[in-house]
Amino acid sequence: MNRKVLLFFVDVFSTLIAGILALFIRFGFNFSEMRKYDESIYVYIIISALVYIFNGNYKVVWRYANQKDFLKLFRASVISYLLVLSFFHFYKGIVLPRSVGFVMFLSSFILLVGVRLFYQFIIEIKKSVENKYLIIGAGDVAVSIAEEIMKSGIGDVVCFIDDDTNKIGRTIFGRKVFGPLSKIDEYLKLFSYDEIIIAIPELNSQRINSIIEKIDLKKTKVKVIPSFEELFKDKIRIEDIREISLEDIIGRKPVRVDLSRIREYIKDKVVMITGAGGSIGSEICRQIAFQEPNRIILLGRGENSIYEINEEIREKFPNLEVSRVIGDVENSKWMREVFKKYSPDIVFHTAAHKHVPLMEENPYEAIRVNVFGTVNLVELSCEFNVERFVFISTDKAVNPTSFMGLSKRISELYVLAKKCPVKFSIVRFGNVIGSRGSVLWKFKKQIENGRAVTITHPEMRRYFMSIPEAVSLVLQSTILNGNLFVLDMGKQIYIESVAKKLAKILGRDDIDIIYTGIREGEKLYEELFYPYEVPLKTEHPKIYSVNFSVPISTEQIKNLSKEIMENLLVGNIEKAVGIARRIVPEFKFKGGLK
Repeated sequence: MNRKVLLFFVDVFSTLIAGILALFIRFGFNFSEMRKYDESIYVYIIISALVYIFNGNYKVVWRYANQKDFLKLFRASVISYLLVLSFFHFYKGIVLPRSVGFVMFLSSFILLVGVRLFYQFIIEIKKSVENKYLIIGAGDVAVSIAEEIMKSGIGDVVCFIDDDTNKIGRTIFGRKVFGPLSKIDEYLKLFSYDEIIIAIPELNSQRINSIIEKIDLKKTKVKVIPSFEELFKDKIRIEDIREISLEDIIGRKPVRVDLSRIREYIKDKVVMITGAGGSIGSEICRQIAFQEPNRIILLGRGENSIYEINEEIREKFPNLEVSRVIGDVENSKWMREVFKKYSPDIVFHTAAHKHVPLMEENPYEAIRVNVFGTVNLVELSCEFNVERFVFISTDKAVNPTSFMGLSKRISELYVLAKKCPVKFSIVRFGNVIGSRGSVLWKFKKQIENGRAVTITHPEMRRYFMSIPEAVSLVLQSTILNGNLFVLDMGKQIYIESVAKKLAKILGRDDIDIIYTGIREGEKLYEELFYPYEVPLKTEHPKIYSVNFSVPISTEQIKNLSKEIMENLLVGNIEKAVGIARRIVPEFKFKGGLK
């Protein structure tokens, strides 16, 4: 039964009990005398029931009722009493003793309030055996989360911890705010809790690290809010909170982007994302969807990944037009039909083979998809008057030592060399945390299965950035002037350090590490710039622009790339490498096909 209807019947029954009680107080056990006034009691109940409805008694969520809400009950009781008095004043057929009416008024009010207080009491008892949350933060986001927790009934909040001196010592929803965060280890000992929620959007990885070091993750779950999502939402909800991840510890770099200008540029445009089911592509889809485009085209080879991102987008943005396209970007005939059908205004090209060792074993496929897939899309963008084309590149394109890096560098050069009205741009950055099939996935499986973590070399280090922040900067680049952008990735981090931090998150501090040796095509460290590339500041502090004149034409790049593929196809690796160096002189091939 609907709760409102149930509460209405409870109120009517309470009013009936109040009437019976009033008659007992007036007449004792003289039942024959009491029966004379049955009709007057029924009249009181009917009038009261109507007043309860029109007074708004059932528009209040009584679990969270305050004094103002309870005053509504008093108002309803007074109005009912006054209407009953007026009724019996003008209608002479039925009599209601004044004492009975007054006692009924008082007792009905007490019963109405009592029922609701008892309900709140039961809820509080129930909360005491449910999850207890300790929230780090006392700002708007933390308050929003606490409100959601308490309203949803999933648990209770034991306290808040924050640095704001104006809030420390005060209460939110009756829960005290402690602080500062530097003393968090002291406050953690004061309370019993099941989960900790870090609800400070601007908290950087260093601060999160300092908090995590003081928490026993074997016993307590730690959850955080997604920093990028918070930028777009007025209110964080329970479903937005996720468990602490590696990106929060080593890659959480609060980034501010010009959302109004990005939205102004993308709004009402038709946007195509290639590789839409991949790690970067799917995040571009999510963030583009917030910008109110006219349509999003999800293009990819894997039907499952395209299905998944489509379902996610449709659920969150039911009014957004979404088209799904399954296809290989190197298939020029099919890509032409796609461009002809949808006429995209903006193309984000993320589709690529990215696994270095795997592409060392399959270099033909690396050139076919990564180079000629890009060539197809660039040519079609010119032919179909695309407004902007954004190519997602990698730090492995700088002084490449692998065929994967080579293929991305050739693609960069082709995009930079192409001349047509399309605004071409490249965004180059390093590793992103959480990318599918990355080394971090392998580490996670090894740690969870209790096996030793395998690392190629103790000096191996990489740039890392979270996927949402990398993509937010990609979107920011669309409103900047320039054709080659490089993201500020911070300092390179030792892979061994990353593995240990991941083990900490998973509650396994005592992992063993085995060094297996550098694989073919790998570097000990990555580079973001060539020596001759001069990074120039843009209006965004995390994005650099590079001016570079390509000394080779698109036709030469295309023809030489075809020669590379022809030689790779017949296993002539040395000749293929020699031709590749005519396009990318810095290519340092060290391996051989297995």
